Amino acid sequence: MVSAIYAIVNQVTRDMYVGSAVAVNRRWSSHRSQLRKGTHHCKHLQNAHVKYGEQSFDWEIIEFVDDKNKLIEKEQFWINFFKPVYNKRAIANSCLGLKRSKESRLKMSVAQTGKKQSEETKAKRSAALKGRSRPLAVREKISASHMGIVPNEVSRAKMSESAKRRIRK
Repeated sequence: MVSAIYAIVNQVTRDMYVGSAVAVNRRWSSHRSQLRKGTHHCKHLQNAHVKYGEQSFDWEIIEFVDDKNKLIEKEQFWINFFKPVYNKRAIANSCLGLKRSKESRLKMSVAQTGKKQSEETKAKRSAALKGRSRPLAVREKISASHMGIVPNEVSRAKMSESAKRRIRK
C-alpha cells in the first residue's frame, strides 16, 4: 500500500480537491466510482465532474508519505498551501484509528439490517470475482469453519446439482 497526499485537478478551471490516503490507489478508485455514479460526498466536485466531464480531471500525487500517522499533518500543509476550491473543510481530518463504541456499531448494524442488494449489484460482484482464487490461508480458514457441519438434504441436493454442472478439465 502506498500512502500519499493527492489532488484531483480540474484541467479546465485549475480548481482542485486535496486529500490523503493510506492506500492511494484504492482511494482513487473510490473517488472515480463515486463521481461516475453521482454519489461523491463533495457536491461541488460532483457538479464540476458532470459539467466538464471525466476527461477534464487529472489525478496527481502531491507527496508520498512513509509514516501514515503524518498523513493528516501533511494534508493540512497542502490544503493551506493550495487553498483548494473543492474541499468542503479547511481542516484535514481522518477516521484512521477510530474505534467505534458497541452502541455505534449496533446502530450501524440495525440501519443495514434487511437491506438487500439488487440482482444487478449481485451480478456485478459475482462477475468481478470470477476466476480469482483465494489465498491458501483463507481457504484453510473457510474449510476449518465448515468442519462438523452436516448439510441438510436440500443443501446436499443443491451441491450435487452444482457439481454436475462444473466443467471438468
